Formats: sequence, structure tokens, C-alpha cells
Amino acid sequence: MIIKSIQLCNFRQYKGEQMPIVFSTDEEQNVTIILGVNTSGKTTLSQAFRWCLYDQCNYKPQELLNREVEDDMNPGEAKDVYVEIILEHEKREYQIRRTNTYYMNEKYQLMLKNSSLKVQYREDDGQTQPVRSEECEDTINKILPEDLSDYFFFDGEQVSEINNKRDVAKAVRGLLGIDVIAEARDRLDPKRATTVTGKFIKELDIGSDDKSMGWKTSLAQKQSDRDEYITRRDNAKKEIEGFEQRKEDLASLLKANEDVKILQKERETLERIISQTKDSIEKSKKRIKADFGRGAVAFFAIPAIDRAMKVIDNAKEFDEGIPEMRRPAIDHILNRGYCICGTDLTNNAGAVEKVEYEGSLIPPAHIGTEISNKKREFNRYLQESVNFPKETIDNFKDFKRLLNQLDIHNKQMGDVSEKISGSGNIDISRLESEYRQNEIYLKDKTGLFHRLNQQIEDAENIIERAEKEIEKLAQGADKNQKLLLYIDYATAVFNWLNDTYIRKEKEVKGLLLESVNHIFKKMYHGERSVDMDENYHIKLLTTSLGATDESKGLETVKNFAFIAGLVDLARRKVQSADDIDDMDLALEREINESIEPYPLVMDAPFSNADEIHIQNISDILPDIAEQVILIVMEKDWIHAQETLSKKVGKSYRIEKINNSETNSKIVEGGAENV
Repeated sequence: MIIKSIQLCNFRQYKGEQMPIVFSTDEEQNVTIILGVNTSGKTTLSQAFRWCLYDQCNYKPQELLNREVEDDMNPGEAKDVYVEIILEHEKREYQIRRTNTYYMNEKYQLMLKNSSLKVQYREDDGQTQPVRSEECEDTINKILPEDLSDYFFFDGEQVSEINNKRDVAKAVRGLLGIDVIAEARDRLDPKRATTVTGKFIKELDIGSDDKSMGWKTSLAQKQSDRDEYITRRDNAKKEIEGFEQRKEDLASLLKANEDVKILQKERETLERIISQTKDSIEKSKKRIKADFGRGAVAFFAIPAIDRAMKVIDNAKEFDEGIPEMRRPAIDHILNRGYCICGTDLTNNAGAVEKVEYEGSLIPPAHIGTEISNKKREFNRYLQESVNFPKETIDNFKDFKRLLNQLDIHNKQMGDVSEKISGSGNIDISRLESEYRQNEIYLKDKTGLFHRLNQQIEDAENIIERAEKEIEKLAQGADKNQKLLLYIDYATAVFNWLNDTYIRKEKEVKGLLLESVNHIFKKMYHGERSVDMDENYHIKLLTTSLGATDESKGLETVKNFAFIAGLVDLARRKVQSADDIDDMDLALEREINESIEPYPLVMDAPFSNADEIHIQNISDILPDIAEQVILIVMEKDWIHAQETLSKKVGKSYRIEKINNSETNSKIVEGGAENV
């Protein structure tokens, strides 16, 4: 597969119908460079490939239409967004165009009216033939299956994750053609009722007696049960892979956002402190009001009280009298004839005189008592006002202190919230809750997987016994001889394919590891090498320490080596496909004919690599890939230019129009002038 061109119209930043980007298809100068600054539309361009081919991208449908075009639309008006790719596959040219049509409703809301995908190809005589609409997606997937596309269309951030994908083994097997053997083998599996071999077994006539029918019924039932168990187990395995992938994703998110977790805990603490501070402020207000209400009158009355006290001290008529004494009480004592002390007043004129004297001191009979009462009241006021100034100042200082603390905490809260907002407002508590729930699901599905495996094993034991019994009963029937021969042939072919698959996968894994290590050593200078597990995941090794931790840059180099090794191996097998003459290797010819070389389309591929690794990667990629399309920043191109320039067949530059964030265009040339 070679990509000849891509054209965009109203796709994100690319307003209007852009000129087609024609990619280099030269065998020697097989690199196309597209330069752009931040926010100019580099990522948008890389996303356009996947959207056109698979209707997949990182943008929502309403975000695809150019913003300026949308702003100029009137109610009832419609506008198209399309991306068109022209490519060559198996010496046939294909034109693929995906279109979204948008219209503006009466409420000035942008609506997606319809979407369409058109695929057509050019015949050998030059005539263009359309592909039926219901076959368009299938045609694209035959050219490049979507589950393989991640290995040929990716950005610099994806490079670091490319080898950690759950489906990497499936992708390698598909890319290198060994899945063809697996598919053929599975069609002949004698242990499954729906395969060719299974159908032959069903057709055997083993007699109508009860014993024969019993074994036949048992075989059919257990084959059906096992097929159901296998289907359920495979579904459980896919679910387990999904939960394991989600576990890895959540763990990565939690690890990558540990600082956000700290910030969110800090925000929770600040929220509590702010709430407590506000409560303290309200309590301080109430205390100020209470203390002020209690002491203010006395404090501000001090000058008047001082003057009153001077008047009282200078008064000539003064006697304290009995405080709170009232005239009716004196009259009562005189009328009853004895004092409260018990003295008889009926024959005691001196005692009566004393009581009557006390009565004369009661206001208004005697002003001295009133003056005495006022003096005591004034003294009480003076006592209450002693601490009023200090209490008032202390209360006000405490109030100001609390206000200052609230301002400080609010500022801290603003700073923390801004940092959290800048990190994408990730809810760590939700992620942790989801991680725990995912663990429960994973445990349940893993238990189900093991139970189904045991049920499959039990069913296969019964099937094996039933098949042996059926074979014994069927040996004597002439009509079964041909079926038994077919079964023997089918079983032999199955065993051959199974052995071939095991051998080929081992061979492919060895060749791939060899290729990856060879390329890795060219990209990286040091003592490290790479190893590969059964699922094609690779890890770094050192000569003395075994597995080793990886930096971001080193991980990028490792995964570049994996991608390059994969592409290199596929390309070399295609080139050697015509060199196979041995009839025993006819299957290998079939495999190699199913392998197609693919281009590499990369956005910001060098974002995590240093200058030396950029130069090394640039030196290798054009030699192992059929076609290389790089969408890069100028700062990265500066390091790659010296190495790559001789391999560049086409170059372009993305330019912002009037420095706009929503209007860019693609112009030819520019990479040679950096």
C-alpha cells in the first residue's frame, strides 16, 4: 500500500478546499516532510487519515467543521467537510472520500445532516469503477485492517505505548500472515462440531441400536456444550483483556496524576479550613456585638459619671439608708408591733423612733438614699468599663486576623484549583473507585474463565471417549470407510497446519526479535538489548542486570525499534515471496502473498527523543519502510534534517493565515530552508 495524496476541505483548521498533498512515491527518496508550528494543524492532519479511512479521530463530529465557516453560516445553509485519500494497493489505485454534511438550523445550532463514504478504483484500462456503499468499509479493511492501523498511523505520544497494546500479538500475526494458518487450522479442528472434520464425524452411520445412538447423542451434546463453553470462555477472555487494559490505563492515570491527587487532598483540606475560618469569623462578629453591647454604654458614660460622682461627693445631705428598702415595709413593722430582730415595739419608744428614722430615709422622704443607690450604680458602671477598651481591641484584632487568614486560604484555594484545572480536572477519587470496581469485575471474569476451561476439559474427555466408541462401531460399516478416510485426511491436515503454525510463529518471533535488536542497536548506543515475551511485548535488557527501568526517551527508542522491525520483516518477506520454489513451501508462498508493505505516517515522532536518537531514527526509517510521511515541528526537523534531507522527495509547510488558530493552509516546499 502506497498513499499517493490526501486532500482536506473545511476539516478543522483547513478552511475551504485545500490543495492536495501529493506524497513522494519514489523508491529512493521515499520520505515526505510536513512542517508546522504548534496549533497550526499538524495533529489535525494526522487525524484526517484515520477519519477518512475508519471514521475514527480524537474530535467530536460537531468539532470537525471549520470554525470560521460555521460562524458565517445562516439558518438553512449547509456545508461539507471531506477528506479524500488516493492510494495504491496491489497495483490498483483507490480513491476514498469520507464526507460529513452540516446545516445550521433556525436556532443557529449546527447539526450533522448526513455522513457518506465513497470508494472507487481504477481498472487496468483506466476506467473508474465505484465500490458498492455496503462494501466500502470492508474494502478499506482489506487494504489495511483497522486493528493494524495503529502501527502505521500514530503520533509521538502513541509511540511510547505502541508495544503495550493488548492486541499486539494479533496485529503481528496478521501483519506477517501467520493468522492465515490459524484460520485454516481452525476450520479443520476435529474437536469442534462446526468444522469440516466435525461435520464428517456427524455423518458417520454408527447404527441404530441404543448403544450407538446413546454415544452419538452424547457426542453431539458434548460437542455443542464444549462449543458453547469455548465461546463463553473466549468472550470472558476478551472481557478479561478489556478489564486488564482498563486496569493498566487506570493505574497509569493514577500514577501520572499523583500530583493531582495531592492537590485534590490539599483542596479538600483548604475547603475544611475555609469553612472553619468562616465559622470563626461569624462567632467573632457575635462576640464583638455582645461585648460591645455589654460595656459600651458604661464606657462612653464615664465622663458624665465622673461629673456625677463629684456632685455626690460634695453633697451635704448624704446617708446611705437601707438599700432597696420601701415605705410599706416600715409601716408593716410598726403596725405589727415587733422588729425583724424580734424587739417588742409596743412599750419601747426608743426602738420605734429608730424604725421611724429609717423610714424617713426612704425616698422621697430622704434624698440621701437615692444618692447612695446612684453611687453604687455608677461604681458598677465604672467596674464594667474597666476591661472594655482592651476587650474591644482584642476582639477587633482577632476579627482582622481571621479575615486575613480567610484571604490567604482563598488565595491558596485559587492557586490549587488553577493547578488542578490545568491538569484537566481529573477526579482522582472517581478513578480510584473505578479501579477498585474494575478489580472486582476482573476477579469475577477470571474465575469464570477458569471454570469454563475446566468445563471444556471435562467435555473434551467425554468427546474423546465417545469418538473412540463411535469409531469402533463404525469400522464395520462399508459406507463409513470413505468418511473415515476424509476424517483421517482432515485430521492430518489439521495436525500439519497446527505444527506449521507453531513452527512459523516461533520462526516469526525469532526473526522479529532479531530484526528489532538489530535496529535497536543502530538507534541506541550502549549495552542494552531487547527481549520479547509470548505476547510480543518487548522489554529492555542489560548485559549484567537483566530487565531494566526505562526513561521516556529510551522507551520511545525501544518502541521505534519494534515498529521498524515489524515493518522491516514484513517488507523483507514480501521481497522474498517470489524466491520460493520448493513445493513443500507452497503454504509459505500463500502466506507471503497475503503480506502487503505499508507506509508509516507519524505526527511528532521525535517528541520524546533526544538529538542523537532523532538522527539515528531518521537514518533507519527510510530504509525499512516503503514510504515515510513525517509531520514534524521545525525544532525537531533541525536535528533530523542533515540525516533525512537526502531521502526527502516531497516537502510541505502548514501556515497559519493571519496568525489565526482556525484557518491554516498547506503550501509546498519549505523543509529545505529550515
